[in-house]
Amino acid sequence: MIKYGWVILFLQIICTLPLTGQTNTGGFERYISGSSQVSYQYWKAEDDQIQQFAVPLTFVMPVNDNLILNMTTGPAFSNLATKDIYSLNGFSDTRLSGSYLFNNEKVLLTFGTNIPSGKSALNQEEFSVASVLASHALNFRAPILGQGPDFSTGVAVVHEYADFVFGAGLGYLYRGQYQPFADYDYNYDPGNEFSFSGGVDYFIGRQNKLMFDISYTLFGNDNANGSKVFKSGNRLSIQAVAYFQREILSYIFSLRNRIQAKNYIGSGDLVPERQNSNGNELDLMGLGLLTLDRTTTLRGLLEGRIYSDNAYGVGSATIGGLGAGVSKYLVSWLNVDAECRFYFGSLHAGTENVDLTGFQFTAGFRVYL
Repeated sequence: MIKYGWVILFLQIICTLPLTGQTNTGGFERYISGSSQVSYQYWKAEDDQIQQFAVPLTFVMPVNDNLILNMTTGPAFSNLATKDIYSLNGFSDTRLSGSYLFNNEKVLLTFGTNIPSGKSALNQEEFSVASVLASHALNFRAPILGQGPDFSTGVAVVHEYADFVFGAGLGYLYRGQYQPFADYDYNYDPGNEFSFSGGVDYFIGRQNKLMFDISYTLFGNDNANGSKVFKSGNRLSIQAVAYFQREILSYIFSLRNRIQAKNYIGSGDLVPERQNSNGNELDLMGLGLLTLDRTTTLRGLLEGRIYSDNAYGVGSATIGGLGAGVSKYLVSWLNVDAECRFYFGSLHAGTENVDLTGFQFTAGFRVYL
């Protein structure tokens, strides 16, 4: 079984996968499992409101000690209320992925494909909702429903020395074309992505550790109807995690910072934008885990999102959040989980800062077979 915290590195090097970021301090699951979760998210900025009700479905199948397969999908229902009310409802794409750990436990191969089962051809009203869901600061569970087919692969290697584990990896994402607009014959082909990462884990005693990793992603040209129209600026991501495990009370602290270069725009011939429209994005989190007994764990968390204005002086956000949750095994094969989070802060929209409040509730279960 995998024993290194460098699985965080693996998640970072394949950051091209459409997965929600998470801190993983364990290894491969040994049992087949299926889970369903109800997620409700709500944000309000002055008189404008947006909400999303999502039901992500996940299936995990360990084939053996070395190979694990995953499937994720699920519907999402979103509403945007400004002067009018707009909706975007439907299934998300289906993600099939897997990981293979070689017998020396020092090389991890990953692979995955996106099956375009989600809604991608949007009308004007649906596109208005999607543009708000895409905001990184709001961190919606299902920011995108459909985005065409893709295939990804990655490899990570590690080396252990004294109290350190060093890791490095490469990832590649091939993206296929899709039709983003329902009313136009407009085929969009997103650029492929290539990423590489490096990281180190430092063990403090038997149970505590510090984890650092850095990843760099290069984006290819986006094409529309055969012509180059856009290229995302290359992105640098830095993450640090501190994990302190105790018998009763454990802590996890994390910091992640994303920096992105100028985009390229045009029609046919791409040129760098006049100023960088990408701002710096800093995410902070502190998580406390209280083990009441072998079946019940309580948790409390604090979050911070500090996003700076871009070079045009817009786009910043300062958001704080706090929440609490509980995880309990009702029986050995059934785990239930529930969590509430509250958010407050401000968002720089246009020429002024607007107050922002938010709420998130999740509840679900996982069955082990």
